[in-house]
Amino acid sequence: STLSFSPALYSASRFAVELSESMAAAPGLPVPSLKSAEQERLVSYPGSAAQIHAFHDPTGKYKLKYDGAFAAVEVSVSAQDGVKSQGGVMVTMSDNVDLDTRLEGGVGSSLLRCCCAGGSMFFSHFSLIPGSGPRGDVLLAPPVPGEIIMLDLNGGMGWVIQPGGFLACDESVDIGVKMLGLAQGCCGGEGFFMMEAAGRGRLLACSYGSITRYDLAPGERRKIDNGYCVAWTAGMQWEIGKASKSLLKSFVSGEGLVNKFVGPGTVFVQTRSLANLANALKPYLPSGGGGGGGGGSES
Repeated sequence: STLSFSPALYSASRFAVELSESMAAAPGLPVPSLKSAEQERLVSYPGSAAQIHAFHDPTGKYKLKYDGAFAAVEVSVSAQDGVKSQGGVMVTMSDNVDLDTRLEGGVGSSLLRCCCAGGSMFFSHFSLIPGSGPRGDVLLAPPVPGEIIMLDLNGGMGWVIQPGGFLACDESVDIGVKMLGLAQGCCGGEGFFMMEAAGRGRLLACSYGSITRYDLAPGERRKIDNGYCVAWTAGMQWEIGKASKSLLKSFVSGEGLVNKFVGPGTVFVQTRSLANLANALKPYLPSGGGGGGGGGSES
């Protein structure tokens, strides 16, 4: 089908724009509210409405490229300010940038991060080669399609990050391993160990799918399905609970157990789950047993 131009529709829309501009320019005339019913509903909503987390670095060190499902971040590296990242996320870098690999937090912490928290044992450290100019650049991208957010650390509360959710950070940020409780580790969908960022600087976290932010007020509660938490405020209270008041309805609905977060604090949620993707693909994968090749034999 083809799109047709409607003169009547164009004239009506143009008249509405000119009327709005003239009323705004005329002193003393009231300007009608342009709030929609949906906006009014969100204003009166007693809980935390979903928010988009803007990616903005006033220093210009981190620049978001290709926003959306295939996001990447360009990092500016100078002599005094390098960057460290998860292993295997560098796409390209300028010739005047040097790459070094180091254990983060010692052998024990590195082993826990690698084996239990979904991270790499060695971190990649990018620095400017001395005498090679004022600055270089590195392009970083996560291993799966999804968004990238930048989180600030001011020396107070840090951030807990899901396995595989850490992308990169300033050299001044400490990346450790946090052990969860028995119920959280068994039923929370994230495992027993998570990565925890502390110190001062900026942190880049990544997701599978889009990222939504929820700022919970003190005492406010929110249920989040297993495997959908990207990052949350360190020290935030959360527990494992039923998705519904009824245990039967919780499991019949397919939701089962969920993570219950209690404010104050911020939680970042991803809109897709790799575990759910893997389960959805199972019926289409070849079953094991036998290694027969395709086609018949030639005579």
